[in-house]
Amino acid sequence: MMKKNIIKSFLLFLGILSAACNDDFLNRYPTDSLNEENFWHNENELKQYANDFYRVFSGHNTGTGHSPLITGDNQSDNMVPLDFNLVAAGKNIVPTSGGGWNWTVIRSCNYFLQRYNQTPIAKETKDKYAGEIRFFKVLDYFEKVRDFGDVPWLTKDLELTSPELYAPRDSRVLVMDSLLANIDLAIATLPAKNVADAGRINKDVALFLKARMCLFEGTFRKYRGIEGGEKFLKEAVQASQRLITEGHYQIHETGNPATDYASLFNSLDLGTNKEMILYKIYATGLLGTATSWNLQSNNFNTSASKSLVESYLCADGKPISQSPLYRGDQSIQEEMTNRDPRLKQTITFPGTGIQQTSKIPAISGSGISGVGIVPTGYQIQKYWVEDQQEYVRIQNGILDAPIFRYGEVLLINAEANAELGQANQSVIDKTINLLRKRAGMPNMVIAELKKDSQSDFPQLDVLIDEIRRERRVELAIEALRYDDLLRWKAGALLNKPVLGMKFIQSVYPKAVIGSSIFVNAEGYILPYGKSLPSGRTYDENKNYFLPLPLDELSLNPKLIQNPGW
Repeated sequence: MMKKNIIKSFLLFLGILSAACNDDFLNRYPTDSLNEENFWHNENELKQYANDFYRVFSGHNTGTGHSPLITGDNQSDNMVPLDFNLVAAGKNIVPTSGGGWNWTVIRSCNYFLQRYNQTPIAKETKDKYAGEIRFFKVLDYFEKVRDFGDVPWLTKDLELTSPELYAPRDSRVLVMDSLLANIDLAIATLPAKNVADAGRINKDVALFLKARMCLFEGTFRKYRGIEGGEKFLKEAVQASQRLITEGHYQIHETGNPATDYASLFNSLDLGTNKEMILYKIYATGLLGTATSWNLQSNNFNTSASKSLVESYLCADGKPISQSPLYRGDQSIQEEMTNRDPRLKQTITFPGTGIQQTSKIPAISGSGISGVGIVPTGYQIQKYWVEDQQEYVRIQNGILDAPIFRYGEVLLINAEANAELGQANQSVIDKTINLLRKRAGMPNMVIAELKKDSQSDFPQLDVLIDEIRRERRVELAIEALRYDDLLRWKAGALLNKPVLGMKFIQSVYPKAVIGSSIFVNAEGYILPYGKSLPSGRTYDENKNYFLPLPLDELSLNPKLIQNPGW
């Protein structure tokens, strides 16, 4: 189905509500003007209410703003922005207010769930919209548990006098068990995938959220010795396996390993891509994004880390520490030769892609003028559209954004099975090796795996270690890596010195080492120089959770601040 034929189906993702929807009205719900007398009459009203929640899928954002898919990895060891935000640098402080402790979405969800049943329409129809609302409630709550740990579990919309406003936080165990029950109810009531309703939350989208959420919680508990991890890992296997078995999706490949992976991210129309479980559409005259153009000009002022580049296997399926194909890293050209083809579809190989006109990217302090900066020298290629004339519409491009894709489902299934000790070769062949086949890489063969001497996880079983590597490579720069480090209790990796490529003076003749650019003893770029040599300061005693804001602690003394804050 071509883009022009499906724009109507995806208006939800464009943030445009139906003509019958009064946007000011929806932005004020729930209020005294929205009550049992003037709402809850028909299906259209339930649909209008649900529509407003779809804006949570930010995709690439609009206009010339930064893409959360790209900058979302800035906190992790995958990316090196020109300036770390405070959280990524470990320098954030307790906020006076806000800081993510916001309950507007939860209250709006509870308002609906307490009242929708009075609508005089078929039960199956109204339950469908309740399923959508439960999906958004689970999504919002899951993010709160990730950020804060224990949070209040609310089942109704509160008023100023509600005693729940002054209660302590509920345990993570209670909240996550409640989310599991809610997502299962959403799955049971949501409709199956339907082309006519493309863009709306369906059963598959809810199964995806369940699989992602349960993998997070299962590994979070396992690596902290908290009871219940196995239960959530089994649920992650069950949800991901159902998506695999039912066969609605498949890995996108055309037999061209040099471009198939890239086409998931540089496509102007994902409508026919069978890997997409949920995506956000951008269309000329309706909604645009300058993501590809910003990459072209380095306006994101970010770049890949040497750590990410080194994680890619060589073309023979072996790590750089084991492969005779690895040519070393005395130049970026050497470093990127004979490697997993996904590397060149994620990071620019000099003289190709964004640099095909021989444009040399500016590196921090290099003395080379440029619109933006590539602090490490590893310039982002992923999400860049080669035909800029086709893409750019007065810097308002039409690059579609993957939200949930089937490739992640396969990775969830492989990892959850491995964490349960049940990932045999059959599991790997049906998950990891499908991704490797698309990339033109050799299969992962469990019996042939050898522990990487340079692994970030030296104590980890080799199979789980290599599945983590596959996840890092496949999902690089998709705003997922930091969450992975949180759930694995691997925040210490963020304290490793942040490095860039090997600095070559002849490429940047105006740069002065020790003045306009800094390198370590081996000659690798130190993007943050003397001011922040390691790049980050991650305190594992507190940084796994965000702090609660001071005003909330003052209003409710029963809220206890997170440890270390």
